[in-house]
Formats: sequence, structure tokens, C-alpha cells
Amino acid sequence: MSAGKEKDERIISYVEIIGDTVYGKHLISTIGMSITLSLAGFFIGKGIFPKIAPEEMVQSYSLLLGIAGSLFALVINTLLFKPKRTLNEIPSTNDELTEVYKKMQFDIEEERESIMNDPVLKKEMKEQGIYDMFIQDEEDRRK
Repeated sequence: MSAGKEKDERIISYVEIIGDTVYGKHLISTIGMSITLSLAGFFIGKGIFPKIAPEEMVQSYSLLLGIAGSLFALVINTLLFKPKRTLNEIPSTNDELTEVYKKMQFDIEEERESIMNDPVLKKEMKEQGIYDMFIQDEEDRRK
């Protein structure tokens, strides 16, 4: 199998669920393990608690054991399946931003003007450290 086909298969196997991207096989494994351990806890409780608990509490205790099984599955899933996303923080240059704005068909000059005219937005962008990406070259041009 060529490297291109392997790469295409990896791209296809990811799915987006609740705003996050996950590996499809891991998602199915996680769901299956959670259901299995929850039901196992519940049915084990139904087998054990009639011998040691009052009859009216057997269902409740069994349900609690099922919930405990679900929590146990959560811990196992967390240990087995680590997050797949990687965040690459690379400072963008003004030219790169201009290119992105062109692709998105936005007017970067209009964006800069709105940033310059809004002191709250300006302050917030400075706090986040992204103000210079938008404005630094613009101020250099004015000099």
C-alpha cells in the first residue's frame, strides 16, 4: 500500500462529534466498553444484592453498581485513548494574514480599521499577543 493511500485512509477514519474530531474506531470502542461495563455492573448487582440487601433496595444498589461500571469505563477509556489533536502555535506574519483574508474574501484593511477604532478590542488583542500580527506592519507603513 502506498503512503498516499495510507494517508487518505487516516483522514477518512476521523469523525467529528460534538465539535471535536475523534478517531472512529476509538469512538466505537469507547461506546462499546462503556455500555458493556455499565450493564455488567447492573446485572452483577442484581445477582449479588438480593443476598445482602433489603429487597426494595436491590434495584437502586444495582443501578449504582452500573453507574460505577460506567465511571470505571470512563477511566479506562481516558487511559487508553489519548487526545489526537495537536495545537501548533506559530506566530503569523502580516503577509500570511493578508493571504488568509484574501482567501476568505475579507478586507483586512477594514479589519485593521475596526481594531484601531475599538479600544476594548485593541486592548484584548494586545493582552492575547496578537495585536502586532494585525497592526505592526500597518503602523510601520504610516511612519
